[in-house]
Amino acid sequence: MTSKAVNRMRHAEEKKTARLLAAKRRDSFPEQQRLAWSDTACQQTVDWLQHLAGPMVSSVMIYIPFRSELDTTLLIEWCWRKGISVIVPRCVKENRAMELYLLQAWDELVPGAYGIREPDSTTVQRWDLAVQLPDVIFVPGLSFDTSGGRLGYGGGYYDRFHEVLSRISAEQKRKFPLWVGLGYEAQWVDSVPMDEHDAAVDAVITEHGVTRGRAGWI
Repeated sequence: MTSKAVNRMRHAEEKKTARLLAAKRRDSFPEQQRLAWSDTACQQTVDWLQHLAGPMVSSVMIYIPFRSELDTTLLIEWCWRKGISVIVPRCVKENRAMELYLLQAWDELVPGAYGIREPDSTTVQRWDLAVQLPDVIFVPGLSFDTSGGRLGYGGGYYDRFHEVLSRISAEQKRKFPLWVGLGYEAQWVDSVPMDEHDAAVDAVITEHGVTRGRAGWI
């Protein structure tokens, strides 16, 4: 085995260990504490969106919370009230890709891949990226660092989706959407182990507000 292969294996093991530790830590936070942090983080996100561009933000892509993830409920409902399109992903296990749908009500969600609530693909309107890219994309994570590092769950769904968006924005000469992590302040780490294909975030919003650290961050 070459030294390069050994290094790849070590790095993969490092990421696996980091995921286990980060998931255990996030799951350890009491539910009421997570909900309080989530509500405050959602308000911080609302303030940021209003300051960012106001009416210029017409659509956001956002995840439906699962397990101990930061709860995005208040943010989604605020977007609905403001007439901002809420785009929600649906995971396709066969090729580990994501399909997007325009979510307009909670009852449009059904249990999907991995037990996550997802849009009902038989009834909910599909979002066509060829027509419009989301203005902002909010992503979950197990941990973040101030260099833009994000530790995901290992499935690579968001990283592959980032590549799809990069291709579309380049082909159609469109501005790439802002890529923003949502999490708790307690999820910060000194350094997230990253691979070349891992998508870095432009910013992270927690209950303490927006953090920008990498050159070119918003």
